[in-house]
Amino acid sequence: MPSIPPAPDSPASLGRRERKKLATRDRIFDCAIRLFAERGYDATSMEDIGECADVARATVFNYFARKEDIFLEWAVRRRVDAARILADAQQEGADTASRLRLAVSRLLEYYEADPAGGRATVRAWLRAGGPLLPHASDTALLFAETIRFGQGQGDIRGDVDAGAAGHLLLDAYLGIVYRWVADGDGVAFPLQDSAMTMLDLALAGISQDPRG
Repeated sequence: MPSIPPAPDSPASLGRRERKKLATRDRIFDCAIRLFAERGYDATSMEDIGECADVARATVFNYFARKEDIFLEWAVRRRVDAARILADAQQEGADTASRLRLAVSRLLEYYEADPAGGRATVRAWLRAGGPLLPHASDTALLFAETIRFGQGQGDIRGDVDAGAAGHLLLDAYLGIVYRWVADGDGVAFPLQDSAMTMLDLALAGISQDPRG
């Protein structure tokens, strides 16, 4: 089962003081992501984020020492979502290709729910360093775990390098997202269909032929 990366904090079993800190962190995080999308990464200051979250600028720095750290957490939360989707699908007995399709589809729903905001968030993430930030490629590790499991259950070829395949799938996913962002806010882009086409091409190269 894909190992779910730990979230920055979890409300489970926390005391009142810890829950209050977590709520403050979440409020700062939510404000920052919204402001990055609305104003752009460079035009948003830590003071702006503090005003939005109704906390002092110093409090923002207590939780996030740099603006980049906010996007590090954003990426972690996205990976947590992906890992849970993959794990749930595995428990339901889905085959490897179906699990990967489901995970990618659900991740893309985040952008489809608010296309303008989604595009702006990706632009801000890239401005913050995006793929060059620490652990930016960790989602590939989740894909690799899924592929290894598929090798164990026989629907992925045993000679496939799971690590390389995981990075291939992540690169395909991100490439579709970047093309969608570059396509422009006012032009329709078949995000889901394009992603599934790309994913199917990648899966065709690593899947076990059911005829043996």
